[in-house]
Amino acid sequence: MSLIEKALKHRVVLLSGEEEALRRRALHELLHAEALALDAFDLQEFEGGTDPQEWVGSASTAPFMGERRVAVVRHVLRGDAEKATCLQTLPASGLVLLVADEEAGDESKQQRLKTAKKHWEKVVDKAGGWVEKFATDPRKAQSTLKDDATRLGKELSPKAMQTLVEMTGGSLSRALEELEKLALFVGEERRISESDVQQIVVPAREWNVFRMIDAIVRGDAGEALTQLRILIGSPGKAEEAAFRSIFPLLSRQFRLLWQARICVEARVSPAQAPPEIALAFPDKPNLAKEQPYRQTALMTSAKRLTFAQLTRCFESLRDADARLKGLLPAYGTHETLEQMVLEMASVSRPALH
Repeated sequence: MSLIEKALKHRVVLLSGEEEALRRRALHELLHAEALALDAFDLQEFEGGTDPQEWVGSASTAPFMGERRVAVVRHVLRGDAEKATCLQTLPASGLVLLVADEEAGDESKQQRLKTAKKHWEKVVDKAGGWVEKFATDPRKAQSTLKDDATRLGKELSPKAMQTLVEMTGGSLSRALEELEKLALFVGEERRISESDVQQIVVPAREWNVFRMIDAIVRGDAGEALTQLRILIGSPGKAEEAAFRSIFPLLSRQFRLLWQARICVEARVSPAQAPPEIALAFPDKPNLAKEQPYRQTALMTSAKRLTFAQLTRCFESLRDADARLKGLLPAYGTHETLEQMVLEMASVSRPALH
């Protein structure tokens, strides 16, 4: 049974998850499913901040042309889930489609939205509804991208496909947007190459961190500094970038590299690590839970570093954090970050010989 068939057996449907493109497609398919036989008279749209009683009232009206009366609620996370218990009173002829659209905002707002999403999922469950979570899955993303490239009259080389998925952080939604741009960029050419992807695609911030760490591991200070400057942006935003993304992402990646080094020395893959190793990994970040392409990249990098070198990198990160907080002497934010990267690259370089 397809997703659409399962969803349409319920009176309340919540389209949730990280993949905006998949949510849009699912909404489109639901609205145009033959079972709905939608007419303009039987469809009404609402915004999440409106009263849930209005949604239920609209969907509870007897359908005019079709078998069901449908209310679509966009940006549902803006609403108060506690006020939506009335969803349990929908008649069989009513259908409410709730869409957890993307919302802009800082990290604290994104955390609040995650909490709101959980509350809405519970409300829909209590109403006997259907919750579909469109999670990021790089493996599924590749097959979808291949199909979309064919639809555009293009084909992606295997390396271009992998690079596109990595540069967009495994997000199918972002990858599909970038694929449209790539198709225009190559023009009459049928094949999209890795170099095309690297030229055109706007990388996720994590991609630049990965590039920076790869350069550090190779001992390539010049490339590491280039990626650092991309991450920082303007000098005036250096401290904000450091605490918002650079330090957290570096810490996360080095902790994963430490786990990868354990696997390298034990000569096991993260997915097949024995219990005595797997149980030693933290819940977050956990190497075994990373996507396969990330595990492969981390294992490759970990082969170049010893535990002593990783320890020195952690110390450089710790000292840079302390300098920016005024706990150790420092010249300035930009210089402190560059010093950290240069120290890490210097520590890593001997592993190449």
